[in-house]
Amino acid sequence: MWLKNAMQNWRGKQQADAELDEEVHGYVDMLADEKMRNSEGMPAHLARREAHMEMGGVEQVKERTREVRAGHFLETLWQDIRYGARMLRKSPTFTAVAVFTLALGIGANTAIFSVVDAVMLRPLPYPNPSQLADISVARPQQGISFAGASYLDLQAWREQTRAFSQLAGLAFHKLTLTGGGDPTVVNTVVVTSDFSSLLEVKPLLGSTLLPGDFKRGAAPTVVLSENLWRSRFGADPKLVGRSITLDHRSFTVAGIMPSAFRSPFIDASDPIWIPFAQDPVFSTFMSLRNARGIPVLGRLKPGVSLEQAQTEMDSIGANLTKQFPASDAGFSIHVEPLQQAIVGNAKTALLVLLGAVGLVLLIACANIANLLLARATARTREMGIRIVLGAGRARVIRQLLTESALLGLIGGLAGILLAYWGVAALVSLLPASLPQLHVIAVDGRVLAFALVLSIAASLAFGLAPALLAAGANLQSNLKEGAGYAGEGGARRRARNFLAVAEISLAMVLVVAGGLLLRSFIALTSVNPGFDTRDVWKAEISLPQYEYSTPQQWTVFSNQLLQRIQAQPGLQDCALAAPLPMDAQGSATLPFTIAGNPPLPRGTVQDADFVSVSPNYFHVMAIRLLRGRLFSAQDSMSAPRVTIISQTMARRYFPNEDPLGRHLVLGFPFNGGIVSREIVGIVGDIRDATLNQKPQPMMYVPFAQAPFYGGELVVKTALNPASIAASIRQQVRDIDPNLPVTDFASLSYAVQLTTAQPRFRTLLLGLFGLIALVLAAAGIFGVISYSTARRTHEIGIRMALGAQPWIILRMVLYQGARLAAAGLAVGFVAALILTRFLRTMLFEIKPADALTFAAVAILLALVVLAACYIPARRAMKVDPMVALRYQ
Repeated sequence: MWLKNAMQNWRGKQQADAELDEEVHGYVDMLADEKMRNSEGMPAHLARREAHMEMGGVEQVKERTREVRAGHFLETLWQDIRYGARMLRKSPTFTAVAVFTLALGIGANTAIFSVVDAVMLRPLPYPNPSQLADISVARPQQGISFAGASYLDLQAWREQTRAFSQLAGLAFHKLTLTGGGDPTVVNTVVVTSDFSSLLEVKPLLGSTLLPGDFKRGAAPTVVLSENLWRSRFGADPKLVGRSITLDHRSFTVAGIMPSAFRSPFIDASDPIWIPFAQDPVFSTFMSLRNARGIPVLGRLKPGVSLEQAQTEMDSIGANLTKQFPASDAGFSIHVEPLQQAIVGNAKTALLVLLGAVGLVLLIACANIANLLLARATARTREMGIRIVLGAGRARVIRQLLTESALLGLIGGLAGILLAYWGVAALVSLLPASLPQLHVIAVDGRVLAFALVLSIAASLAFGLAPALLAAGANLQSNLKEGAGYAGEGGARRRARNFLAVAEISLAMVLVVAGGLLLRSFIALTSVNPGFDTRDVWKAEISLPQYEYSTPQQWTVFSNQLLQRIQAQPGLQDCALAAPLPMDAQGSATLPFTIAGNPPLPRGTVQDADFVSVSPNYFHVMAIRLLRGRLFSAQDSMSAPRVTIISQTMARRYFPNEDPLGRHLVLGFPFNGGIVSREIVGIVGDIRDATLNQKPQPMMYVPFAQAPFYGGELVVKTALNPASIAASIRQQVRDIDPNLPVTDFASLSYAVQLTTAQPRFRTLLLGLFGLIALVLAAAGIFGVISYSTARRTHEIGIRMALGAQPWIILRMVLYQGARLAAAGLAVGFVAALILTRFLRTMLFEIKPADALTFAAVAILLALVVLAACYIPARRAMKVDPMVALRYQ
């Protein structure tokens, strides 16, 4: 295609140069003839030479001719612009409707593109981002498609790799910051030694973490983000080199990172960075080969491809499996571009939204094209006079395209203003899990996109009306009343085609919105297996350096529960670690069943692990199916017990009674492998998200498996503010340096898991509604205009005895034909395009018959309603007035 276009451009240039040469030689011949007439006997070749010399040479003549032509073109272009502006001012209603329609389409496209650009198209804000890769592990036979590495995995990869110049790991959690204000929880990025050099980090003040900071026993060191430095420490430049207190332990501030820097996979604007060896949580996992969960970044060496790196990591994985079959068997290593890993599953949803908003713009362009066709028909006499006075077809087309371009630019400017507002609204609606939220803005790249879109839209809605207007029959254009007589067949077909296109595109959008709406309703109707009504949660995290033993955690949890239960209205409370729908994810632990034969190599039995206080099942309304619940007697000194979920009982004990059997499992914080007797079976819950089926779960008493903090749940009808104040006061009475964070209703926590489906449904539903309105306006315009053109015909029919209901049927039949054609095309298009929604739907198929039928009926009713007004108007036509109508 590009070669064909290039050849056409070259041929056009050759033709233009040939015409210019012919014109210049014509001037030379004329001047030479004049010299020969004035000087009898002068030879022709001398006359031509003098003519050349007088004109300054052929090339100079060509240049002057080009300048004259360019000046004439600019002059006529300026005339076209001024005339186009006058024409738009003469039709304020048409201009306002067209500009608003176009602004809606361009503004929506620009706003969505700003999100797509920030998340998917903009390079990562690190040097040489194409060299950066994400390295993860997976165990497909266990359904684990993605998992982080262990610290020992990372060390082994670093020692054996030849494809990567550097490898670095990072992890995320929160630490308590005290001193200089109220206790607060800060986002903490735990990193390995190559992190700063791999991303080529440059601090704002001080230095990054140095190699010596990563050795065990080194002085604790931290790097702060600029935002935290400014908000908490007043941007004190002397803070570097001084100490701050994290989890009741002093850390020396090594440097300040600029606010523009973000760690991969975390979009928080105010984190801190500490070495793995200094972290109170992840440092305990550094020697555990099974403790996987660390995202690993790699920088490829120059000239090394991603495929070569993947081949090498496959070999390294095979070697590790041979060395450590118990822990590494069944795991595979995956390498992918870092940007692709960061975008994740947001890519499909964003592309669908961009495609949907593009269809909205197409419908808007079809609407404006219909309006321009109507105007072009009314201006046929004007076009005829222009052609008679010498304007060529190209000149007329240029004039009409200039008017369209003016309309497009005005609509584009209005669309950009709408986009500024739309981006602010979008950012507030976007799920917090979407990456790169902080860089979403209407910047130069987005403005350039809006400009190109405005020009493309101008051509899209202006070209067809211009070509039809310039190609109309000259004689019919000059007839008296040509602007009001019947419409040409080409224009009528074009208007009908545009109306059918609008209906079909609207059907695609409304079907997509309907599918997502039904999916969202099905998702939010799912029973999570626990009660969220009047249940509130709050997180309390204990500093690891002060609360370093499980005994201290147990004492704190007992004190807290006793104090909370002593408050009026707060008797129903419990502790859990973690709660369902926890933003930080669930804890999955492997186990074996005592007495069962050893598992095959590479096979692992695991289940989601939750440590709970005895009252937890009552507060959460989780049903006991068999056996018993936990009690105060299930203490650290009592026999170890566990309760399992119904799904776990069915999966791992399909043909036997699990009560009385023992699970052998370890717990990272209170040490050792223990055997736990199954004493109860409870109902299933959806632990991670509503759209994920219940997974095997095992519960253990909090007293037997204490955690360094946890999440408090309270079931009460009291005022939320008084609940939060009471919880904070009880925690403060135990330890004034402990913050209470993430206070919210449990129903809100569940809603957060549906943020992405809610966002997609809202936007696609809005686009579908806009498309429906635009399609109705388009069909209304077509039928109204067609009816107005047939006023004389209608008058004759009524004069000959036609009843009003016959006229009504005639007009509605015309609209019904357009609707039927549009619905037929839209049905096929929707069947094809809605397949891209497959991964976004929950318990709804892309070809859902109910949705398609409901949308078809809705569109048919909207189209008929849009046709009814012009039909009623046609019924009331006075035959005598209509017979005189022109």
